[in-house]
Amino acid sequence: MGLKLESKDYRGFTLLELLIAVTIFSIVSVAIYSSFSVGIRAWRKAEESYKIRQEARHALEDIGHELRTAVNFTPMPFEGSSDCVSFSRVLKNSDKYSEGIFKITYTFDAEAKSLYYILQTYQESVQEESGIKSILTSGISGFQLKYAYLDGEEVIWRDDWQSDEIDVPFGVKVSLFYPSQSEGQDIEFSETILIPTGALKEGS
Repeated sequence: MGLKLESKDYRGFTLLELLIAVTIFSIVSVAIYSSFSVGIRAWRKAEESYKIRQEARHALEDIGHELRTAVNFTPMPFEGSSDCVSFSRVLKNSDKYSEGIFKITYTFDAEAKSLYYILQTYQESVQEESGIKSILTSGISGFQLKYAYLDGEEVIWRDDWQSDEIDVPFGVKVSLFYPSQSEGQDIEFSETILIPTGALKEGS
């Protein structure tokens, strides 16, 4: 009795099967990549938003600390516009200067999209020397200031504070604007800073 060998089918995938497999693989790959890409963009957006909030918070804290210590010093009076403010305050000894009254200035450069902090001694201010200039925050689209005095129980806000006002204002509203990551208005961060030595009424 002879042995009967079973035949086996060694055929590979047909062209149609290969095309279907490749198509399915491509669809799955695109879906995975799209999900991953969306996740990365969302993470970057959240990270950038957090960074902006932190920068704005630190900048407002620094400005608030300086403004709250403003003093009425006639040779270097408090004066400000909608995007620049300067005032006097007492500083203790530092590596560069000895203790004394200094002029502090915050000014916005729209072209550089930066807010600058300038520190000058009395002599530097009088002689119009530059003093120490540094960037407080950058990448901003705007910087806005408003000044207040208290008349009775009513708070009056103004867009500027002239040097002939004699006193420092009762309060300053500081606003920082950052470009929005989506179309629409800029993102605003603001803080109203009350100054202990501020004026209680206009021309007080």
